[in-house]
Amino acid sequence: MNCADGTPSGSQRVYREIVRLQQTGQRAALATPVRISGSAPCCNQSKLLIAEDGSILGTVGGGLLEAEVLRQAPEVIESDRPLLLEFDLSQNDTPDAGMICGGACTVLIEPIIPDRATEVYAAAAQSEADGTCITLITALPDQDSFHKLALLADGTFLGSTGDAITDRLLREMAQRRGVHEEPCYASEPFPICVQSVLPLPPLFIFGAGHIAIPVAHLAELVGFRTAIIDDRPEFANAQRFPQAHQVLTATVDEAFGKLVIDAGAYVVAITRGPALDEEVVAHALRTPAKYIGMIGSKRKVATIRQLLRDRGFGEADIARIHAPIGIDIGAETVEEIALSIVAELVSVRRGRLT
Repeated sequence: MNCADGTPSGSQRVYREIVRLQQTGQRAALATPVRISGSAPCCNQSKLLIAEDGSILGTVGGGLLEAEVLRQAPEVIESDRPLLLEFDLSQNDTPDAGMICGGACTVLIEPIIPDRATEVYAAAAQSEADGTCITLITALPDQDSFHKLALLADGTFLGSTGDAITDRLLREMAQRRGVHEEPCYASEPFPICVQSVLPLPPLFIFGAGHIAIPVAHLAELVGFRTAIIDDRPEFANAQRFPQAHQVLTATVDEAFGKLVIDAGAYVVAITRGPALDEEVVAHALRTPAKYIGMIGSKRKVATIRQLLRDRGFGEADIARIHAPIGIDIGAETVEEIALSIVAELVSVRRGRLT
């Protein structure tokens, strides 16, 4: 499967937490928007996990919608019955509640118990860890039960409804659907939701200096899978970057020989010197990376662009470089510079910049 990015950070650990809850014998409820039309506070990859002790992870958008989900979740946990909630978010229908989004949303609240669909949730958790795609199928044949199935990236099908014909139809439905950020919802012959769980877009941060710390932190918060690369072990280590998915102590040449940088990847050059930044960008330009950004003054950027031309890179290559990196917000402090960088990453991710 070829996967598009789009997973928000609020849901990136949900399935790993479900596995933990199941392994420790705890119950929970998982809320997922399965149908969205018009303007709504939730997004296609939103998830909210409510444990039986009241603790929560993730969000389905806040406000009245989330308050109602939180109100209904204990009953779903207690009864072990799934629930479909229909929300009309138009201003005319709920003026006092402030729901003026103008759209509609259907949210599925499914009960999580220790001994049900464990292989499906474990596979979803593994996909979160590996950065791969998985397609989840939720079937609700009646008001008292539901079935959780999964189609893995390698074609493996997990779970069963107990009926071979229904299983085959659900598998074919998921295969036809392919990988989409938007969920697919059908009400006939019974409610069925097919939803791809998308991996976090990878962000490769070259340079583990003072700016890299807030860049990595903010990038993780907004849903990037970060890797830190530096040849200095006193800088590139898990103590400085506890939330990073990968910390690699290596030279630029060594790193590009080990890393897989595909068309969905983001590369940021914020090393300790112009020569290293140039090397990072030169290597990155030989990959299909979605984003290549380099820190530096306008003078430094102009110099490095000319050096890259001297190395044989054409104008189309040079145009791929975002430099000076970041959106101009008048940043002065390290944290403000990091904010401007991550803001640009999000802008590219959401299609506002190319």
